[in-house]
Amino acid sequence: MSFTRAADELCISQAAVSHQIKTLEDALQIKLFKRMTRAITLTAEGAILQRSLVDAFGRIDRVLAQLAQGEGRARKRLTVAVTPAFSSRWLVHRLDRFLAAHSQLEVRLVHTVMHTDLGRDSIDLAIRWGDGKWPGVECERLFGTELLPVCSPAMLKDGPPLQAPSDLAHYTLLHEDSCDDWERWFEQAGLAPSLALRGPLIDDSNALMQAALNGQGIALGRMALIRDDLRRGTLVSPFSQTLSTQGAYYMCWRPTRTEQEALTWFSDFLRDEAREQEAAVLEERFTAV
Repeated sequence: MSFTRAADELCISQAAVSHQIKTLEDALQIKLFKRMTRAITLTAEGAILQRSLVDAFGRIDRVLAQLAQGEGRARKRLTVAVTPAFSSRWLVHRLDRFLAAHSQLEVRLVHTVMHTDLGRDSIDLAIRWGDGKWPGVECERLFGTELLPVCSPAMLKDGPPLQAPSDLAHYTLLHEDSCDDWERWFEQAGLAPSLALRGPLIDDSNALMQAALNGQGIALGRMALIRDDLRRGTLVSPFSQTLSTQGAYYMCWRPTRTEQEALTWFSDFLRDEAREQEAAVLEERFTAV
């Protein structure tokens, strides 16, 4: 035990250390050290104080270490409204890459098929399907997609032959919201649009694809959302003829929002993923030619 060593660790003089200890002893009105000719030792009271200080400084050291590692920092939260289909078939399996790069950010996904009021519902960003013309929000297009007839491989194997589009008359057609898309598909194939006027209407594209996976019928799937199913073979396409759509997926936000670092990070991530997807689609088409 040495005042000289304490002075070296604190980068002050030995006289300054002695002065501070004397001031503390005067304030407490007790002696903390026994001063001898060539050494100092703790008094009983000094030993009690030492044990408490060692424990206190240990706790401070542990907290500082946690803060240095990022623990205890205030986490930022970003709330994103998204349809169940877009979330489960496109966003969620990409989200790990974003969260790995931004571990201090908490992303909350709100699933809805309705267009939420971003201000009222405290939504930072919404991802919507449509024409990008919605009142009260600013929008940026992410990507469009085409529609492709798809069904379960078991249905294709066990059902009536599907050699021409007209053979679809022997199958249940699954519709999203209305029969319009199937009507346009049949018309594009040179057949009567009335062939589409049968089969259930399902107002959620995620449920629509689940019905197709279950073998309940043939659906027009959004290719951007079913690429993984087609690769795995859980969905197959009886015909390669696609149908273009007027809609696209858009990022939407409040025009009056204050700039958020987290929102910038997430929107940049979505743009990068959308560009990668479009590049992959072009490569697949080039390879298929």
